[in-house]
Amino acid sequence: CPVTMFLIPGIFPLVPGMSLYQTAQALVSSDWYLAGEKGLTTIKFAVAIVGGILLGFEIPQKWIKAVFTFTGLY
Repeated sequence: CPVTMFLIPGIFPLVPGMSLYQTAQALVSSDWYLAGEKGLTTIKFAVAIVGGILLGFEIPQKWIKAVFTFTGLY
């Protein structure tokens, strides 16, 4: 099975939807301080999710390749 079949449904519960909604609500109500605070939180969550996905994909591949190269099976 392609990895996107499992990756997409796993990402949707992680998306920081509530903080994104609160950012938009603060922007509409012209509360710039709260909008900046919530927006920064939303960006931090998004970066953390992307970083976790990248680590989850890159580290196992490099580790497996290194192990198989070391043992002569690759």
